[in-house]
Amino acid sequence: MSALPQRNHKIVPLRPIRRAPTDERTSGMALKVRAHLSLLQGYADIMEGLSPQLRAQILRVMAGKARELGTMLQPFTDATRPTIADYRQVRRRTRQLMVDYRLLLERLHDTVAEAHEHIEDAGKSRDQR
Repeated sequence: MSALPQRNHKIVPLRPIRRAPTDERTSGMALKVRAHLSLLQGYADIMEGLSPQLRAQILRVMAGKARELGTMLQPFTDATRPTIADYRQVRRRTRQLMVDYRLLLERLHDTVAEAHEHIEDAGKSRDQR
């Protein structure tokens, strides 16, 4: 007998499966996500029976870990975040709309006050007849 076993000629050897770089990337990411989720679960388990101050401290840590998790998963989401320029433009537009609103509201109050004066004047002149 030889040291190597004899091969059965009916068995066809398959080519080894090569993983694409994206598969390795997603597999690694899945491990990181599992680790973060496990850590968050552990923090949640620890919180039972603790003082409110310690709970608040643990919740702050959990919030940081949740932010990290969200940042890690961002490349895999379909939704893209708006650019900082978009946020600034929206903020600028919101401020302008609030200024316009305040001016229009002031003008409305003046118009209503003026209308009340005319109504009072009309009532006085009618009473004088």
